[in-house]
Amino acid sequence: MPRQPILSVLGHVDSGKTTLLDNIRESKIVEGESGGITQMIGATEVPLNTCRDVCGPLLDQLETDLEIPGLLFIDTPGHAAFSSLRKRGGSISDIAILVVDIEEGVQPQTEEAIKILKESGTPFVIALNKIDKLSGWKEAGKMFTKAIQEQPDRVQQKIDEEIYELMGELDEYDMMTDRFDRVDDFQKKAALVPISAMTGVGIPELLMVVTGLSQNYLSDELEIHEGIGKGTVLEVSQEKGLGTTVDVIHYDGIMRKTDKLVYGTAEGAKVTEIRALLEPRPLQEIRVDKQYDEVDEVHPASGVKISGKNLEDVISGAPIRTASEENLEQAKREVEEELELGQFETQNEGIVVKADSLGSLEAVMREVEDLDINVQKAEVGPIKKSNIAEVQNESPEERAIMAFNTDMTEQGERVAKDRDIKIFQSDVVYEIIEDYQSWKEELKRKKRQKALSAVSRPAKIEVLHDHVFRSSNPAVVGVKILDGVLNGGGVMNEDGVSVGKVKSIQEQNEKVEKAEKGSQVAVSISNATVGRDFKEGDVLWVNITGKEYRQLQELSDLLTQGEKDVLDEIVDIKDSKDPHWKL
Repeated sequence: MPRQPILSVLGHVDSGKTTLLDNIRESKIVEGESGGITQMIGATEVPLNTCRDVCGPLLDQLETDLEIPGLLFIDTPGHAAFSSLRKRGGSISDIAILVVDIEEGVQPQTEEAIKILKESGTPFVIALNKIDKLSGWKEAGKMFTKAIQEQPDRVQQKIDEEIYELMGELDEYDMMTDRFDRVDDFQKKAALVPISAMTGVGIPELLMVVTGLSQNYLSDELEIHEGIGKGTVLEVSQEKGLGTTVDVIHYDGIMRKTDKLVYGTAEGAKVTEIRALLEPRPLQEIRVDKQYDEVDEVHPASGVKISGKNLEDVISGAPIRTASEENLEQAKREVEEELELGQFETQNEGIVVKADSLGSLEAVMREVEDLDINVQKAEVGPIKKSNIAEVQNESPEERAIMAFNTDMTEQGERVAKDRDIKIFQSDVVYEIIEDYQSWKEELKRKKRQKALSAVSRPAKIEVLHDHVFRSSNPAVVGVKILDGVLNGGGVMNEDGVSVGKVKSIQEQNEKVEKAEKGSQVAVSISNATVGRDFKEGDVLWVNITGKEYRQLQELSDLLTQGEKDVLDEIVDIKDSKDPHWKL
């Protein structure tokens, strides 16, 4: 008999992933989540009998003998870049359900989930959720194929419109899709199943499709091998009466209580004794429910809690092996090899990336690498003081730490603040990336603004009548900013002749860094005498140098339209005097 397939549920935040599982297992886990959003990976075993109860006569349509014992669901956080738990050779998931809000369509995290699924080659079904929210929808039983017939024409039309619109969006990702009951080859087209995770409509068809796909197309992947028990760590936790335990997704081989446990740490593979193997009961969620059966051996695929000695340094997402003395060395080699897959190419300088598990670290690093961000260290665990010291780089945008779902001490926060180290923390991958990118752009903007303030900006000014406060050494006069922005620099007349240099600007007796169009300010002009170099009523221009002109061209997006217009005037004046001045 094959093992049950491992099925991941992915999708955008608040698309209804956990609500879907709650409906299947008749639980209310989503109510206990922060903001109703899944924060950690969980696992639930759904036996074949439950699938039969939910699907009813639909399974008979498969025209095949069902041999799989059920489905093992992994409920993943809806983070844009969150990859399913990995194993050597790819994803731990055999099949996936991508949950999409029928009215929202492809959202940022949907796009990321599609990318992950395509990269891993994991077959998937698309659940078009929240059809009950469509205007005019009437409750008419759990079967979508029957419920749709009871809907008003406009509702049926709306659903078809949404489906075809989504098919068009997915076509841009080179994905062939169609409504499940119109798919003639499930290996060539991904099935779209309209559902309501809240009311349960369409869930029978959804389970029918994933059960059929698992049975008909995954037979090789579901074969159980003898020997070493293989799994991946979901979470490390403290359990009363058990001490440190690890929640594990067990995907191959047989795990026995008499075996040695080989586990992954930051220092490599370690070995310990197994104290207890604890299986959650069917339809119980491994990370929430505390009802376990202690067993002597565990068969895949399953979620299992393992109690053992010295498990404090286990890394979430790390490989787990159970082995006898005969194959213990092989198990250690396998763990070491998988840990090597979690090593990432780093630079001498760059940011530090932290995450709560190898799987999530891999997800963050995939996004980071796509953006060509330099990383000097990527590791699992909380932010340490040493990490703060590591990012004291010369480049401001590299004085940062990205931390997915990890903590930081108060002392660390103080040190980071004192040393001007930016910390990006979130339990949503795409938020970390977006926040970092926004911060980086802000740094870039500030740097460019600083560069702009250091160069003479284009401005045209008029010397006001009866506003000569000092005629020379330096000349102090009142001027009106006709256009552009005055922040200092040399000034010239209409013939391109230099008449002095603006040393300071005052507005209402207060020194200011710049004056904009329409302002009337007092300016101090060195190397100028009123009446000789210029007189009241004269119009003057900032005397832009060739070097400043080139700098202004690079910063042109920061200039006002008025500055651009004045710059054109300045160019015309200076070109008439010296065509080579820009060089």
